[in-house]
Amino acid sequence: MSTNRILLVDDNDGQRITLGSILKRAGFDVTSANCGQAAITAADHEKFAGVLLDIKMPDMTGIEVLKIIKEKQPETMVIMMTGFSETDFAIDALNNGATAFLLKPANIEQVKMLVNQAIERQRLIEENQDMSVALQEWAQELEKKVEERTAMLREANRTTLDLYEDLKKNFDSSLEILSIAIDQRDKLTASHSFRVTEYSLEIAKQLNMEPNDLEKLRYAGLLHDLGKVEVDKKILCKDGSLSKEEYNDIQQHALGTGELLSKFKFKHELNDVPLIASSHHERFDGMGYPKKLKGNEIPFLSRILSVADVLDAITSTRHYRTAMVVTEALSAIKREAGGHFDPKCVDALFQIKTSEFVKIHMADNIHQINSDDLVVLMSYTLQQFYELLRQDDYSREELDVIRRFHLYYQGVLPPKFEGKIKGPPQIDAEAA
Repeated sequence: MSTNRILLVDDNDGQRITLGSILKRAGFDVTSANCGQAAITAADHEKFAGVLLDIKMPDMTGIEVLKIIKEKQPETMVIMMTGFSETDFAIDALNNGATAFLLKPANIEQVKMLVNQAIERQRLIEENQDMSVALQEWAQELEKKVEERTAMLREANRTTLDLYEDLKKNFDSSLEILSIAIDQRDKLTASHSFRVTEYSLEIAKQLNMEPNDLEKLRYAGLLHDLGKVEVDKKILCKDGSLSKEEYNDIQQHALGTGELLSKFKFKHELNDVPLIASSHHERFDGMGYPKKLKGNEIPFLSRILSVADVLDAITSTRHYRTAMVVTEALSAIKREAGGHFDPKCVDALFQIKTSEFVKIHMADNIHQINSDDLVVLMSYTLQQFYELLRQDDYSREELDVIRRFHLYYQGVLPPKFEGKIKGPPQIDAEAA
């Protein structure tokens, strides 16, 4: 069997021929199929290291083809491709054994990387199978040969573990694509899920959360607004206040998130991710939604998400308002400790370094941040910076800290800080 044999399945002749040509020039052995039945027939006659499979085809869905191919060739890696960011298809594909989920037009380098992983995985499988037979044959030979082959098996096992990590990264990447697709339904919320996730992880680190909790928080943060795919885009992007009916529709996204995430086959230790993600609008005082949970009834990780979600919402521009002044935003968070938020989570938020807040806030333009500014802002926690902002007057050094922060938050130093330098004015040495 040729370990670099790839099956390319796409009913779009132009895209199939183009991608096939690119892969062949890159040295891959490519078999093409223009429909689902042709792909199944090919799988009956040939063994493939990997399959690039379009989801939407005229004779049968890519999910149906995926199930049949995995039944015939369970060790073959299948990479799904689609021009539509449809959540149910992505969930079904991953649950039925797909390794990755790519949006068209796919990045060619990413396709090559995934195909190379499929070939390497197949090579390792064949090598391990051959090695298993060899070990049985050599069992009666000299101890030295046994030791040599055992060492080879250990190395193969280490490589397999590395490959598992690569597959996990591909799964994470597919979830990140879903998260991006959700946020991009409304341009003003682009990267919202990413920022909420990063704020949540920083809060959790201040609380010394365990690695498994951080992993849960990451998945829940990225997908906490998954239910918004079922909300009318006109409501999501509406300028001005929502009507009572529209607000009720928006609130349904929390339940929708839980229902959609429950379809994912998370590993056992991540089974509560759907509950965590769907509870991010519950309030500590019991006045939230969708279930009006109160206090410790709310999963602790959801309480962290709640703080992060509101923080990003009030420090970002929305259709109905601009971002709040940072002093007002932080004051609003503090006022709701014990009301909207768990006080422990609020306290942890204010222990985050101001430099970390700036990096997360500027996630889409992080390359614009000056490292010298981060060094200065790193000296202040959000609590210390909040106290600095509330002073009546400032030294030149303190005003410089505030100016550096606002370069990234509002672009310029707000007028309220002008003329508030305390102490006698400095003398211009050259003028004197």
